[in-house]
Amino acid sequence: MLIQSILIATLASQVLSTTEWFGDLRAHLNPPRAPAFYDVTYDDNDCPEGLQSNAIPDYVYFGEMIATMAVKEHTECLEQCVSNPKCHAVNFFEPMNKKEKGFCELLSETQLDNPRLMRPFKKAVYYEHIHCRSDEVENASVIKKTSKSTEGEKGAQIIPMNSRVPDGKPIWIQPN
Repeated sequence: MLIQSILIATLASQVLSTTEWFGDLRAHLNPPRAPAFYDVTYDDNDCPEGLQSNAIPDYVYFGEMIATMAVKEHTECLEQCVSNPKCHAVNFFEPMNKKEKGFCELLSETQLDNPRLMRPFKKAVYYEHIHCRSDEVENASVIKKTSKSTEGEKGAQIIPMNSRVPDGKPIWIQPN
């Protein structure tokens, strides 16, 4: 009887440890952490200012899919998402070699809907917040030179810049 209960307890613990898709036994296979990045791509037809998105490399979201397709590059995947009103995010899987196409999954939800469905996946990138970029949204402005001030000193005017300026640091311009 004691042997049977030990055997049942051992089997139960093994079953419980393998219920997660990417279980602890394979944790060493996780890809190295790569920082998320801000992606901008350009398409003159639909979005002349470019497509804007947030990207998380080496992760995919295993949520509800709208559609799947083979694509040459990730920009095609982002364009498909922008043209589909139900699409909120995409998974892009890089091709295995240069001759093959990549694979795109259009998703109806984002990682914020169910964070537990984000999984490490090598040679893949998860994109969300995909939309056409516009200067109005980015609060873009220009730097304008001012002429000499009334006191006779050289002056400059600083105007906030958008994300196109490295580090988003203010820039002062002195007139000649």
